[in-house]
Amino acid sequence: MAAPRCTRSFLGPAKRLKPSTPKTPSRSFATTALRRAEDERFTPLQGDYKPFEDSQTLEERLEDLGIDAAEYKTLLGSQQKAEERAERQEPQTAKEARKQWQALQKTPDHNTLLQMYKRAGVEPIKLAKERGIQIPGGEKPPLDSKTQEKLDALRTPINVKALGLRPLRRAAEYGVPVCNLQLRTYSIRNMEFFADFAMRAAYYMGLPARGPVPLPRITERWTVPRANFIFKKSQENFERITMRRLIQIQDGHPDVVKAWLAFLQKHQYHGVGMKANIWEYESLEAATSVGQDISKGETTGRREKAMLDKVGEILSQPGFKEAMEGFKAPAENRL
Repeated sequence: MAAPRCTRSFLGPAKRLKPSTPKTPSRSFATTALRRAEDERFTPLQGDYKPFEDSQTLEERLEDLGIDAAEYKTLLGSQQKAEERAERQEPQTAKEARKQWQALQKTPDHNTLLQMYKRAGVEPIKLAKERGIQIPGGEKPPLDSKTQEKLDALRTPINVKALGLRPLRRAAEYGVPVCNLQLRTYSIRNMEFFADFAMRAAYYMGLPARGPVPLPRITERWTVPRANFIFKKSQENFERITMRRLIQIQDGHPDVVKAWLAFLQKHQYHGVGMKANIWEYESLEAATSVGQDISKGETTGRREKAMLDKVGEILSQPGFKEAMEGFKAPAENRL
């Protein structure tokens, strides 16, 4: 923007400035002899100050300052020992420094309060017992010798020891697969924990299990526009990776397999999904009963016939009827 006419004459054309070299000062920075003499001159301190004499010994000087000579010598000796120890421990090469660092990592900390007391010749635990100081909460009285021997003789249960080991497995006799359990998750830690739990449950239920076998990952990607119209190029990418494990049950009874799956579903871990494929095998006699009419309550030809007959026998006993007399199920109470 141009300046108004009334101010153009006052502003005038801009003048260029020529750079100039700095001039050396007329006085140098060196002090004169008189200035140095004034600085070096001793100025006595105010108060009861008495300069030391060259003929005074160390004890006399400490006495003038009001310092105990024995305490001063003790502190001076400990400081000199610490300096000598530090000089001896100072590594000279990189190899020595690395060796000292590895040794420090393997040794306990010596700078704790208890270690400092012990180096000073003080036993805190012994001193506390002499003065009658007890631990907060009181100390537990020692057990008698017989009880202690019985406790020492107790053996840790095998199932408790097995928690820190790999899951036990049962060998399959025929190797016929009856169930494939697939675990899926987005967090590998949750799935590994639940797979270990499933293998242990299969062992204690008498099922031969194989796995967990890692399956290929499922990678899914999406590109979503952040806005529409002219902002179509502003897009955002998303990715989801699904990790899978496979556990196969072989030579297992179908009822036990269903009970195992129900147990896992009851104690299912968060973030882990399950999908099971079950195969059931029937005898050739089942083909001869195809197309026959089955009346209500008939168990002939069913796999659960023996179990259902036993349940019916228990329910028909007079003792069971007497014990259940007057009892109503929750569904009957609502009527």
